[in-house]
Amino acid sequence: MFRNPKRAILLGAVAGSVSLIGVTGNATAGGFALIEHGASGLGNAYAGAAAVSSDTSTVWFNPAGMTQIDGRETSVAFHVLTTDTTWTDEGSTLGAALGRGTVSGPDTASPGTTAVLPNFYYVAPVNKKWSYGLSIGAPYGSSTEYDRAWKGRYNSVKSGVSVIDINPAVSFKMSDKVSLGFGISLQRLSAELASAVDSGASCLGLAASAATSFTAADCVNVGLTPGVQANDSYGEITGDSTAFGFNIGALFTPKPGVKIGVAYRHSTSHELDGDADFDVNPTLQGILDSNTIAAGQPLTNGFLNDVGAKAEIDLPATFSVSGAWQATDKVELLADFTWTGWSTFEELRIVYDNPVQSDTLSVQEWEDVIRLSAGLNYSMSNKLTLRTGVAFDEEAIPSAQRRTARIPGNDRTWLSFGAGYKVNKNLSFDIGYAHLFLDETPIDNINPESNGTATELRGVYDPAVDILSAQLNWAFN
Repeated sequence: MFRNPKRAILLGAVAGSVSLIGVTGNATAGGFALIEHGASGLGNAYAGAAAVSSDTSTVWFNPAGMTQIDGRETSVAFHVLTTDTTWTDEGSTLGAALGRGTVSGPDTASPGTTAVLPNFYYVAPVNKKWSYGLSIGAPYGSSTEYDRAWKGRYNSVKSGVSVIDINPAVSFKMSDKVSLGFGISLQRLSAELASAVDSGASCLGLAASAATSFTAADCVNVGLTPGVQANDSYGEITGDSTAFGFNIGALFTPKPGVKIGVAYRHSTSHELDGDADFDVNPTLQGILDSNTIAAGQPLTNGFLNDVGAKAEIDLPATFSVSGAWQATDKVELLADFTWTGWSTFEELRIVYDNPVQSDTLSVQEWEDVIRLSAGLNYSMSNKLTLRTGVAFDEEAIPSAQRRTARIPGNDRTWLSFGAGYKVNKNLSFDIGYAHLFLDETPIDNINPESNGTATELRGVYDPAVDILSAQLNWAFN
């Protein structure tokens, strides 16, 4: 089991992690996606997002909607996402290769966080048929941070990821009933992932290898017992990537008061280039410095030394169909169906620059998911519009066994409210609030790819998410 001990050591630091987002934190759509693009849509739980084209956020949801905006207009939005999450232990142990012994630490943890997401949009006409625009936002990103002493520290202590998407787009009005849109995305992904390293388990793993020059007794004699927080080392992985994608859309107006939007966003392939850095327990460092592998090289030449690392991941494709119906002079009804292709995320493979270190593999087996939403706009006056909406958002993680401490997501039910107010013909603003209801979320992560060395993390997450958004719109005409 310990024939490749560094593989077991690093797995605790990175396995499942460049799934990129530790989602007890802030991911508020399926998987680790973020749907927060514009405050006006939040008030409707983003129902009808690809059809309403009421402001410049349509650049992101459906670029064809830019043909519905008169003159030049820009918008700036901010979203405050707060998660209140508690994890409760239900029998976590050290891995099978370590005899499923006790892992020290409190029986509860609170990895919830607060984050602020910005959006920027700009739309301008070229002529009566063509328009262009720009969207800047964060379609993926989240963070979790646990106390360094919690029972799952060998699985995760800190996860932080941000994906910034710059999306220029154009639209073409074919007729009064049909508009088309196209955009190109430039994405910059940055990740920071950290966990504790079990110094006792690492020492025993090295001792079990026929290639090393010391025994398990040497580990015991210096006090390196598995699962003891006071002996922990620490590992951190950072990386980033730049990638391109595209999106297309169409907007149909079959009759006055009815709009149907169809939008597709292609998957984006990222190749992360990063580094693994370690802060090694002094006692374990002494073992590494004073012993050799079979080739006569010091252990520090191959184990727990800083090393470059690479990974590949495809952010999923999405397909949306939205509808907007002006039922009366005051009431507009909205609906949306969105599919996200998370089934492409079958595994995460970490490749290390160190030739001694074999690949680290973490099987994910995520599933495609759907999001359903419905909403309503009510015009109180020419200046004030009230909004509400509900949504059901599926989680891509298939089971408690595939759920990780970095990504313990679950199905979400949205309840949203909002309002829009026109100050004058040039200035308006929107506010929105949503509460996301999530059931208690079990985790039973044994991680069979770790060969029995990773902590078997068992427990229940009790999460809740609140989102507050504000948006300022300025028309130049």
